[in-house]
Amino acid sequence: MCGRFLQYSEPEIYARQFDLDTICEATPRYNVAPTQSVLAIRETDQGKRELVPLRWGLVPFWSKGPDSRYSMINARAETVSSKPAYRDAFKHRRCLIPAEGFYEWTAGKDGKTPFLIQRADARPFAMAGLWERWRQADGELLESCTIIVTDANSLVRDIHDRMPVILKEEDFATWLDPNNGDAEELLSMLKPADPAALAMHEVSRQVNSPRNDGPELLEAVGGKRG
Repeated sequence: MCGRFLQYSEPEIYARQFDLDTICEATPRYNVAPTQSVLAIRETDQGKRELVPLRWGLVPFWSKGPDSRYSMINARAETVSSKPAYRDAFKHRRCLIPAEGFYEWTAGKDGKTPFLIQRADARPFAMAGLWERWRQADGELLESCTIIVTDANSLVRDIHDRMPVILKEEDFATWLDPNNGDAEELLSMLKPADPAALAMHEVSRQVNSPRNDGPELLEAVGGKRG
């Protein structure tokens, strides 16, 4: 799964890397947690790419609203096109969620130990996501998102059996196109990332609390990076 990640680059950096037409204001985040606002990239009806804030935890348009029993922060690649909560968004409302890394944990006798997974070159990457609009009783819109996860690659598998889908740059346009209804083509993109392009290292257990959110969380325990 993906339960925490990082979004700390300036929006202008995302604009250059992901060819964005419009951006929004943002604060560097080093420990993004479920239900918080995250940055996502989607395509407008005019074919422009925009960077927007969305609630992390999908709220389907047909639902009664956010439900604490079902966080919907992750959608499984194997069922994303068929599960009622995700299938309509998969057809029409796909997005990219930029990130500089994500965290996973191993459980031991003395508690959970967090690890940070990033690109080996430390550049931002794009996780595959879906977004939704839900109208509240007062008419106000709540926009939300989920991150698609798949089987872990050989690097991440040592600590967890799932990982977010990291899309290839050449697939961005196809994934974002709301008029693309080729489910087979879209599903073929939802594969584990190349482990050779990623690096992983242990980080401080301060990450375990979402109240902690600073650049010091990126530091490797014992100075060891891998």
